[in-house]
Amino acid sequence: MSEAVMDRDAGTLLMELMMKTPETIEDPYPHYHALRAADPHYRMSVPGHGDGWVLTTYDDCRFAMKSPALDKSGVRPQLGKERGDERIRTLLFMDGPEHTRLRGLISSAFTPRRVQKLRPKLERQVAKLIDPMLAGLPPGGGVVDLVADFARPLPIAVIGELVGVPEADWAMLRELTKKASAAVDTIDIHNPEMLRDADKAMYDMEEYFAELLEERRRNPKDDLISGLSAVEIDGDRLSVRELVSVVVLLFSAGFHTMTDLISLGTRALCENPAELARLRADRSLLGSAVEEFLRYDSPIQITGRTFIADTHLTDGTPVPAGDQVVVVIGAANRDPARFPDPDRLDVGRYADGSVEPPLSFAWGAHHCLGVQLARLEGVLAFGALLDNFADFQLADDKRAFKTSGMFRGFDTLALNVVPSR
Repeated sequence: MSEAVMDRDAGTLLMELMMKTPETIEDPYPHYHALRAADPHYRMSVPGHGDGWVLTTYDDCRFAMKSPALDKSGVRPQLGKERGDERIRTLLFMDGPEHTRLRGLISSAFTPRRVQKLRPKLERQVAKLIDPMLAGLPPGGGVVDLVADFARPLPIAVIGELVGVPEADWAMLRELTKKASAAVDTIDIHNPEMLRDADKAMYDMEEYFAELLEERRRNPKDDLISGLSAVEIDGDRLSVRELVSVVVLLFSAGFHTMTDLISLGTRALCENPAELARLRADRSLLGSAVEEFLRYDSPIQITGRTFIADTHLTDGTPVPAGDQVVVVIGAANRDPARFPDPDRLDVGRYADGSVEPPLSFAWGAHHCLGVQLARLEGVLAFGALLDNFADFQLADDKRAFKTSGMFRGFDTLALNVVPSR
């Protein structure tokens, strides 16, 4: 880490991270280390929003995710003004009994056994994207855009297959999901035009899934939306509005996380050829490698909470109710107090199950319901890249990072590839 970064005070480091300088877009991790060293729970005052905290240690971030003294509903984007109401609320921005009830009704759809039954369908979707990539290459190999050709369409195909969305509508939902995601982006949240577009996209998704749900209730199929509409626990069932909120969340959360996991993980392998060779030689490490990609370069870098009760951080620092908190997942996942040699990619780090899990899928009540599906999708995606390409390397200067505040990933990632067949 450069001494120049380490010499900066916490306020300067945070400002550079928020402004998304070229330095912090390419590699925010030296700034995270320096911020943690300068002040692991930096307190700041945000005009119009009160006091807030920036947490960068693994222990503090995990505490913020699981403690009942913190609440997530207060940080949800306020949309719906364009149509005179408030958008459908998803699990992501609920807490308390409402969240517990809804999560309980949904969780049966995401058991490991049920997810494994999806494996053949997921394998077919992976192959349907890999085959055109191979067919479009000149003899001996060429250049592909991993994001456009594989990482971006795959999650929508997987979620579309899972939910029961007709394939003809996948591209449309991908674009709506991309626009709607601006609602939770910390960089663009004050851009009125982008918020209007996000609101319109969210509204269109809600209307689409409400119509699809009504059609499935008339003509049930073997898909998630039909299954969820029939779930009943002690006489309690999901309402139409709640069902729509679940499906909207699946598309919104699954799209970004998986697209960015695939592109960031591939970049990490290209920049660590010894680990790439290790994974090629031992495919049993794929599960560990996916977990390590999530730790090493997390697709979701930050999340937020509100303190709803007076409490203390893990070192005893008092925090009053009402304060906001920014949980820096990217910093937590590279905390040297929890991960030895945290800046080194190690595809076998999680092979024996003894290492702390990354916080990329959150923790506690908001731990991602689709984590088993995401891990399987990651294993199949990286396995397919290794199976079908004898070599892949970053193409010079042909990649573009997102400038999002919350999500980390690529808009484009060009690879020089050599097919295996």
